[in-house]
Amino acid sequence: MTSPAFADALRELRRTRRRNRLAEVHWVDALYRVYIAALAAVIFVLFAAGRLPDDRLSNDEALTFLHDSVPVLGLIFAVAAGIGARSGGRGGPLVLEGPVVLHELGAPVDRNLALRGPALKQLRFLAFAGVVVGAIVGELAARRLPVNVAAAITACAVTFALLAVLAAGVAMVLSGRRVGWLAANLVAGAIVGWSVLDLLAGTTTSPLTLLARLAFWPIEIAPSALVGVAVAVAVPLAGLANVGGLSIEAAMRRAGLISQLRFAVTLQDVRTVVLLRRQLSQERPRARPWIRLRRGGRLPAAWRRDWQSVARFPAVRLVRLALLGVAAGLAAGAAWRGVTPMIVASGLALYVAGYDAAEPIAQEVDHPTRWESFPMEPGRVLLQHVPAAFVVMTIVYVIGVVSSMVLVPVEVVVRLAPATMVTAAGAAALGAAVGTSQGAPDVAQMAGLGPDMMGFVLLGRLVLPPALVVLGLLPLLAAGSDADALDLPAVQSATTYSLFALLGAFLWLRYRKPKHL
Repeated sequence: MTSPAFADALRELRRTRRRNRLAEVHWVDALYRVYIAALAAVIFVLFAAGRLPDDRLSNDEALTFLHDSVPVLGLIFAVAAGIGARSGGRGGPLVLEGPVVLHELGAPVDRNLALRGPALKQLRFLAFAGVVVGAIVGELAARRLPVNVAAAITACAVTFALLAVLAAGVAMVLSGRRVGWLAANLVAGAIVGWSVLDLLAGTTTSPLTLLARLAFWPIEIAPSALVGVAVAVAVPLAGLANVGGLSIEAAMRRAGLISQLRFAVTLQDVRTVVLLRRQLSQERPRARPWIRLRRGGRLPAAWRRDWQSVARFPAVRLVRLALLGVAAGLAAGAAWRGVTPMIVASGLALYVAGYDAAEPIAQEVDHPTRWESFPMEPGRVLLQHVPAAFVVMTIVYVIGVVSSMVLVPVEVVVRLAPATMVTAAGAAALGAAVGTSQGAPDVAQMAGLGPDMMGFVLLGRLVLPPALVVLGLLPLLAAGSDADALDLPAVQSATTYSLFALLGAFLWLRYRKPKHL
């Protein structure tokens, strides 16, 4: 079939599929979802803006902030690009539907032509998401920096949009070239390592660090940022040129998993989402444990199973836990320096890490028949797994404490870290345990509540576990941002409130049981 004829047939096929899909969507339901998402976004932005201090930095302080922040932001950008590289090694980032893989990629036509449309669509969506996130960051930053608000919003929106398409472009290049996962991980390590060297040496040589400078143009215009922009434009173009080399087997595998993942997200079944994401990243437990435990001993059986599970964590999971700890520490440091909303980012990083730490609890929930066979109440079985998760999260917390010293004076970290260790690590372990053990919502049972109340119940199931982790970090905020006058009584008071919240989660777990009991 000639290319023009195929292009016309392809457009007609996609037009028909889109028409059929839209026919199944009720416009009231679509508007309601948009309304809920917009309402949540507006509430978050207003809350974040209200928590920022009103005093602005001077010009000299803004320049100091710029030179301190560019390498950190560059490292964050490098991590995003590294995630893109790893996705490319697994056949990402394109998310194709099963019929597209079967009927379009299986046809004797140019695959570049067949895949360019979905690739451009995905790049447009990622650029839009980057614009939205960047605009929010720019608006919040402009409240403290001596810059024009419109300029800050524009600079951050453009920078984050370029980052999003750059990360996707890296993935497209690697997947189009069918680069294996080991080489993709090496590429990701090189990207992140370059930015780490910039951070340690105080230089600006990595393309990602140069791109980060673009976000600070309202403070100081640096022409070198154009190098990062050129890379962010060139890499997606190279990805589009190579997108036809995508493996059909990898695309089919991703199509099946992504379809299940979307269904699990719709049901808010977090545990299934975690399992499918691990399958998507081909993450499996180690056949040989890092440390082999001796048989027997006086430890309870549940504890021994916990540590045997932890000892089989794959290297990629350990690296992910460490990176999440670093991200949580940097975000907490930014929160202590006055960017209060970053406490939410710190809590979310710990919450995500908690899901790996709470894997033994998830195994009990995944096997309800075994769970109910133990000669003790089901809730007590779950609680026996919490100490191991707490220990793992304590290690992640210590990594975060060390990384926070980039932004927070060492003497402040030394005084606050012991006071917040139990609440932060405990909240992460218990929050993830609650999120895992609540399972998928019983939609049939909740149908009697009505659509509005059902929506709030589902929202509460989704928000409360991570909110518990954020609550565990409140003692950090109560200390204040003055290194010479830390408000330790307020820290003690906030710690008490956090401990009460942890007690509530502890009691909730105590009375959990398999659904059919």
